[in-house]
Amino acid sequence: MPETTRALLTAQAAAWQRILDHPFVSRTSAGSLPKATFDRWIAEDYFFVRSFQRYLEALSEVAPDDEARKVLAGGLAALVPELALFEQAATERGVDLTVEPSLLNLGYSSYLFTSVDEGWPVGITVLYAVEKAYYDAWASVRDTTGPETQYAGFIANWSSPEFAAYVDQLAGLVDREPLTPAMTLAFDRVVRFELAFWDLVHA
Repeated sequence: MPETTRALLTAQAAAWQRILDHPFVSRTSAGSLPKATFDRWIAEDYFFVRSFQRYLEALSEVAPDDEARKVLAGGLAALVPELALFEQAATERGVDLTVEPSLLNLGYSSYLFTSVDEGWPVGITVLYAVEKAYYDAWASVRDTTGPETQYAGFIANWSSPEFAAYVDQLAGLVDREPLTPAMTLAFDRVVRFELAFWDLVHA
């Protein structure tokens, strides 16, 4: 692992483990998550992903070269079936996707756009942090559950070889940048937002 991403992940090793050990993640693995909890997550995360789509579009506008824009274009394309996955699950489970998002969700979503305003190095660090957290969390669920789980579609979406390759591409873009205090702070903020988001939906 090159220097920048190694430094970011090493500094957050303890908090990163808390993401992987979070009750939402572990109970999803065990199949013991209450329906209401997962339904709450679907509604909150759907709002976040829709915001995330606009954030990726904004980040693409400040990307430094065609290589970076190509990677982000792949991420944007993947959000189309991802949103459809949420919509299908919401229909099947009777979840209202138009409910008012939590203030935490609004804050997290707003921070995505703030990171773009801070420039490419911070913006790409935030993108990598979000996607890496999701890959690691859902890969841990994949590795501890069976194919018959009701969450199979979501597990496949965020733990597939294709998504892993995308996360590696994002890491490559981050590793082109020398580490700065602003990048370190951005990564830390995403970790704290992710933990707070799990806490919110699991409460």
